[in-house]
Amino acid sequence: MKMMELFHNYMGTGLILIWYLAALVYLFLKETRRDRRILFVYAPAITLVLFFNPLFFAVFKKAMDAEIYYRLIWLLPVTVTLAYCIVILCGSFTGKRRVAFGVLAAVLVVISGTLVYSSPIFRRAENPEHVPAEVVKICDAIVLPGREVKAVFPVEMVHFVRQYSAWICMPYGREVLTGGFSELEYALRYRQVDVKRVAELAKAQECHYVILSEEKELVGSMEEYDYELMGKVGKYLIYRDPTMNFDLTVK
Repeated sequence: MKMMELFHNYMGTGLILIWYLAALVYLFLKETRRDRRILFVYAPAITLVLFFNPLFFAVFKKAMDAEIYYRLIWLLPVTVTLAYCIVILCGSFTGKRRVAFGVLAAVLVVISGTLVYSSPIFRRAENPEHVPAEVVKICDAIVLPGREVKAVFPVEMVHFVRQYSAWICMPYGREVLTGGFSELEYALRYRQVDVKRVAELAKAQECHYVILSEEKELVGSMEEYDYELMGKVGKYLIYRDPTMNFDLTVK
């Protein structure tokens, strides 16, 4: 089921969630203050019941995009609950036992996850915008004042384009970084790029621009499919589709 798949992806290594569920059970049994039971026990329990409810999922899917359903799990106060539970348990010990428990808890939390900055979506900041310089230059080159444009970006840039400009749309989003599938992104994924396929898919999705890396081996030429080379930023080539509407205002 979709809910189980989303929850499995959310779990990561799974260990943090195990500690969280253990903390949830402990607070259910031990916490007596009503306001804290509501925050740490009842609200998360209701969230989980709704999340795994097929009827609720069906209603949510009709009313909103099913792809954002996973964000309901963000309502779980995992970090706060773990921290609160550890502090409560730490307070029940004295002397060296308290220190030992605190160190053990910290170690368990550290080894239960992975370093967030090891993800490919993070890079050392190169400018005040905290996005790669190539992304800034390309976005500034293709943006049109007062209207949106649509551009095909290499997957390594997708996350940063979303941060930098709301005026530049893409035919696929960050879901391709987390296991999602896009036929257009798939056509750009490998060393050899079938230009004809990329051009057809980009035109079908009404993209104004296609950005390609020079490191890719292009099978064919973008110019054969009505694209023109607009410029180059670093190793990235910016192709423009002159058949698209580039008016400064969209009617």
